[in-house]
Amino acid sequence: MEKKQKKINKYASRSQMVEDIITWNDFYGPATKEASYKERFAKIHARLLHSDGAKFPLVQFIQKHKLSAVEVFLLLRVSALDTLRLVSVPLYKITTLLQDAQIIGTRTETMRILLDRDSALFTERIFGVVGGTIDLKYNFLSVPAKARKLPIKKRIFSPLRVLKELNKYVIGQEAAKKQLVAGVFEHLAKCARAKKGETFTKSNIFISGPTGCGKTYLCQCLAKILNIPFIHADASQYTQTGYSGLNVSDILTPLLSQCKEKGKLPVAIVFVDEIDKLRANTERWGVSSTNVQMEFLRLLEAKTVFLEQRLFGRTTTEVDISQVLFVVGGAFENLLVRHDAGKDIGFTKAPAVYGKTLTVDDYIQAGMVPELMGRFTYLVQLSGLEKDELRRILLNPYHGPFQQYKDLLKSQQELLPELVEQMVDAAYERRLGARGLQQQVGRLFQEQFLQQSVQIEL
Repeated sequence: MEKKQKKINKYASRSQMVEDIITWNDFYGPATKEASYKERFAKIHARLLHSDGAKFPLVQFIQKHKLSAVEVFLLLRVSALDTLRLVSVPLYKITTLLQDAQIIGTRTETMRILLDRDSALFTERIFGVVGGTIDLKYNFLSVPAKARKLPIKKRIFSPLRVLKELNKYVIGQEAAKKQLVAGVFEHLAKCARAKKGETFTKSNIFISGPTGCGKTYLCQCLAKILNIPFIHADASQYTQTGYSGLNVSDILTPLLSQCKEKGKLPVAIVFVDEIDKLRANTERWGVSSTNVQMEFLRLLEAKTVFLEQRLFGRTTTEVDISQVLFVVGGAFENLLVRHDAGKDIGFTKAPAVYGKTLTVDDYIQAGMVPELMGRFTYLVQLSGLEKDELRRILLNPYHGPFQQYKDLLKSQQELLPELVEQMVDAAYERRLGARGLQQQVGRLFQEQFLQQSVQIEL
């Protein structure tokens, strides 16, 4: 009993210390003409910033980072005004507490605090104001529940942070990752300035690399990290306007359902693959590939396009596509590139040149239309994967092919070193890249799939 009583007394004394700074009446006492809720909380905020209660970890954090009144309010609300919790929460748990801070109103209104996990500081201030100081804009405890709807903004990322996250999923291709991230962030910066009425020229991206090197996966991961729509299209499936088949502008049709502004497509990444299949002076289904390339050129240059919807009959809608970033790519396995040999300049086939830097002239020599190549600000070149990179991809704990199958089947199976080397050697010799690893791992788990007793409902 004595031990229990000591514990009670200990918490009671701590509680009293906090009550000297913050009291329940500060939040739930009736508002008066002399002290509105806003003014009352401003005083609480001032006491927290200058209090002697720095012995408490959470108060230390508030004082160290000079949190605004709104941020402190949210922290206290998520604690349910539990003064004991306010005292007892250790520093290493403050990050979790901030992430869990969702309650804003008295009952059901929620809002997620956007937190920078690396520095434990907010990356975006509440109420849609980025940076600077913020004062309480609303009288939370007197506003009706229906009126407590606050704007929620997307999280703000830095290029270096996105690159760090991308490195978890994409092995190797360091130079290409940096170029691609730089190109995407240039586009995002231009979109932000366009909202203020400024005009800009879009910076589209051209990407090349052998089969299985990760062109599609790289763009897909980047879109996922940034939480923006991603569309993958095969250039060889599209025809010139007026011919039977898919028009080039049809690539954008799936984005119509994600418009936040009427008549304006959202910020998105559209990856057009297999562009090398449209080499000049060739034909597909009787349609000149050069003409199809020119159709893509018009799409890249356009600010608005007409898209056809086929939900209830056919309707045509004009939409603004200025926020869409186009990434065009291909393998270019038969690419002719310049090869320096002293003073002589000759040409050699592509398999041995993916370690060299390719130029616009090289792609034009391979059959790309000069006008189209002139619309790309960034030329990103991926190289074939080496054995060490294939090994790291196979064993990647985040999104490697082996880990994916383990998670899918809830398997505890591990790869023997000998089997790892066999898979890596086979993928390298067949020049299939990461796709070769995916095929081999799929065959490895085939028997386990057949033995699964779990029934899946579609």
